Amino acid sequence: MHEASLAQGLLKTALEAVESYNKEHPDAQAGHITSIKVGLGLLSCVEVSTFSGCFELLCEGTKAEGAELVVEREPLSCDCRDCKASFMLTERTFRCPACQSVNLIPHGGHGLTLLSLKVDQKD
Repeated sequence: MHEASLAQGLLKTALEAVESYNKEHPDAQAGHITSIKVGLGLLSCVEVSTFSGCFELLCEGTKAEGAELVVEREPLSCDCRDCKASFMLTERTFRCPACQSVNLIPHGGHGLTLLSLKVDQKD
């Protein structure tokens, strides 16, 4: 189950970002993480509900406990080998919209990207 390791990496990155911010801004400390927004590649093969559940469990007892996890599917950039069209797929329907070919070249689509992090100000 790679969702657990992805969730662990995401949490580590978010907590490190808050720690780094706090070191650089001693007079305006960030407190509790309230929301984390990530982009998930269309080809990532991550089960979102499993990933969210793992993330929630891993957050217990940390500055991210109770944080909302927002997962957005990122479009997949593709080129058609047959008609040379370039396009973005937003669903897993792997056909060229111009010629209906399945002979595609995908570009990326496997990643998990931290898009935003919201935190409360520390009292």
